[in-house]
Amino acid sequence: MTGISESDGTVGEVGEVSEIFQWKGEVPKGLPDWKEEEKVHLGEELSDVLLYLVRLSDICGIDLGQAALRKIELNALKYPVSRSQLKGSESV
Repeated sequence: MTGISESDGTVGEVGEVSEIFQWKGEVPKGLPDWKEEEKVHLGEELSDVLLYLVRLSDICGIDLGQAALRKIELNALKYPVSRSQLKGSESV
């Protein structure tokens, strides 16, 4: 497989996840109103996305865990907790 075909597969799988949420609107944490089979289906599709990302990162020679940690550190600098907890009309 090439990076392009893996990328296309990833996009397709993300599209499938998006379709699951398309008519759900806002959903509370834990998906309490979802049927068990809906949760199982979502888990399968999210797993597909994860597997494609892992394969794509391997093809590209990217350590996905290391890249994710670096991104978390960069986001912490860009969006410090003190700013992310602002109330009212203030924006981050």
